[in-house]
Amino acid sequence: ADPYSKARVAREGVLALGKAEGLSFIAERDAGGEPLKRECAYTIEGGFPTARFWTLYAADRSLGVVDTGKARLAALQSYQVLRQPDNSVAIAVGNRPAPGNWLLTDGFGKMYFVLTFYDTPIASSTGLSDVTLPGIVKVGCNA
Repeated sequence: ADPYSKARVAREGVLALGKAEGLSFIAERDAGGEPLKRECAYTIEGGFPTARFWTLYAADRSLGVVDTGKARLAALQSYQVLRQPDNSVAIAVGNRPAPGNWLLTDGFGKMYFVLTFYDTPIASSTGLSDVTLPGIVKVGCNA
């Protein structure tokens, strides 16, 4: 890819590939079973399945990236996250900056998290039943 495309992927965490080239998981509820809301803060934490590359973004009802109204997108990718000593990842999600990995969200209403893996063995003959995805824990909500 040309350097401009590489820079766009690094900045936006969005990789323009065909639908068959990635394996996406869409979360609509937190660990407590509550619907995800843009006005709430969350922590996404745990291990990520093996993949050459992955992207995570907060999505609106049409599954497009949430409009934050700011220059920073509501998206991250595997090459830009800080990892824990055990190789797990902890990501703070919300409208307030947080140290470490932070996924900006803003506004009100329903949202989803879309996690897409590229070049991953999890879609092989072993099946998807063995896949463990990171947890989504609600931290709090704006009144």
